[in-house]
Amino acid sequence: METKRTIDVTCPDCRGPITEVQIDDMLEYRCLVGHAYSARSMLASHSETQERVLWSAVVALEEGANLARILAPQFPPAGARKLEEQAASKMRQAAQIREILEQLEPFQVE
Repeated sequence: METKRTIDVTCPDCRGPITEVQIDDMLEYRCLVGHAYSARSMLASHSETQERVLWSAVVALEEGANLARILAPQFPPAGARKLEEQAASKMRQAAQIREILEQLEPFQVE
């Protein structure tokens, strides 16, 4: 017998909603697209997604800081100073996320 229930988790591959599917004594997790996971593979995939998304945030913040610095000279002095300040802030934020990444641990079960 198969039972289903939507859980408050998204698919690590496509970000669609996940449904927990129980078939007899086996649990499986599926999204609308058809990605399917065991409990162990769901944890592993979510760990990978967490790391990937955080690295994407670091890159986006650092690129934003670089862009602000490159374009700052094209603005009046007050605007240029503001862009430089914002660039420095974005670099600090990227550094904070890097610190989080250094401490990030993947889910592990025995």
